[in-house]
Amino acid sequence: MEKTGFEFEEHTADVQVRCWGESLEEAFSQAAYALMKTITPTSSPSLKLKLIIININAEDKEALLFDFLSYLLYRFDVYGSIVHNLEKMEIKLIDGQYYLQVESYEEKFSKETHEIGTEVKAITYSYMKIEEKDEYFEIRLVFDI
Repeated sequence: MEKTGFEFEEHTADVQVRCWGESLEEAFSQAAYALMKTITPTSSPSLKLKLIIININAEDKEALLFDFLSYLLYRFDVYGSIVHNLEKMEIKLIDGQYYLQVESYEEKFSKETHEIGTEVKAITYSYMKIEEKDEYFEIRLVFDI
């Protein structure tokens, strides 16, 4: 198995994903890349990438993942933003709250350069699971389509 990655799994009506990484941050990044791959299956970055800093906080890891992916979906729905690179992601637990900060490199979706994939309506808590295994973190989740 690769050290980081994601794969799509069988689901009757929606998109189910299994993501993994050597750290929680890598697993979160893979979940974001899986979301983008669902929205636009073949997409390579242009030279017009824009950097934004994303800050999210939540009461637990599942809520943090839900809010993070929901924010990326919001950015796509409102601004047409496609994430290509996530860098310097940090997830910290401070006083019972989880905090995520990441540098996101993104560009605007264009029908001329991006394949139209599957419309994701929402991120769900359905089947969401975040586990720390012996040597990696694993995330399972479902995108509502």
